[in-house]
Amino acid sequence: MKKRTFMSWLTAASVGGIAPGAFAADESWPSRPIRILTPVPPGGTSDILAREFGQRLSERVGQPVIVENRPGANGVIATVAVARAPADGYTLLMTLTQHVQVPTQFKDVGYDPVEDFTPIGRIGAAATVLAATPRLGVKSAKELAEVAAGKNLTFGTTATGPQVIIEVFNKSANLGMLNVPYKGESAALTDLIGGQIDMALLTVATARGYIESGKLTPLAVIAPARAPALPDVPTFLEQGFKEVNWTGGWYGFLAPANVPPQIASRLVTEFKGIFDDPAVQTKLKGLNINLDWIGGEPFKQAMKRDMEIWSTLVKRSGVVIER
Repeated sequence: MKKRTFMSWLTAASVGGIAPGAFAADESWPSRPIRILTPVPPGGTSDILAREFGQRLSERVGQPVIVENRPGANGVIATVAVARAPADGYTLLMTLTQHVQVPTQFKDVGYDPVEDFTPIGRIGAAATVLAATPRLGVKSAKELAEVAAGKNLTFGTTATGPQVIIEVFNKSANLGMLNVPYKGESAALTDLIGGQIDMALLTVATARGYIESGKLTPLAVIAPARAPALPDVPTFLEQGFKEVNWTGGWYGFLAPANVPPQIASRLVTEFKGIFDDPAVQTKLKGLNINLDWIGGEPFKQAMKRDMEIWSTLVKRSGVVIER
């Protein structure tokens, strides 16, 4: 797709009722409903987080908070919509690591992941696990590497991020596995359980129950350390695959760039208050999220560092996705 055509499509798809422009700072913020857009379908971890924080934010500020799911184009549709929304604190983005991953793989996605947004806060990182169908007969990434070559095994991914990670592993071990893309974890999980694909990279929260029931076999975790919910599953690094050095995906909240400082500060304060609530932290841990709040400007700097790391991984993977 030519660049002009792609950008025209994104503009049309993303606006969806959000008029561009900037409103003057509303000293009584919030005086009307707030929207949180999320770039994923309903039902996944990101959607659960958006709704949990949205409900809590509504309770704290006394205004309705509406969560809108706008999946598509690797998260670009929702992200561009928020980037172009009025900088008044009434349109927010609940996003995840693909926010900084996609711009390293597309020539022009219509947004700058750092400069086009006001950072509110990063909640923490979520461990992901490479899970396989038991019929493969392997119990670790190391065993997989010993038997996969020449078998045309398939792995499911739900975004370009997971694809890059598995392609780095695929390429480093010369396995020749084939990628099967999905729009969300539910579809990938269904096909994995049904035997249509051999393995998939899933969040621990999604895969855990199926692992515990024996319907899936965990091969490796992508995280700085083993996931507390899967203490017996080693990381890729522990198994000798040093090239797979991504520390895990994160979840966070952003607003459009140039939100008035007093509103931006209020947003950071409110979201940090929600994060600190013991009931919320219990729920986050239940989703296997390693709690690690980074608010405001430090979150912006963390995104910059992640982009540098991810650019290196993309080059190693050989994945080319340009529009």
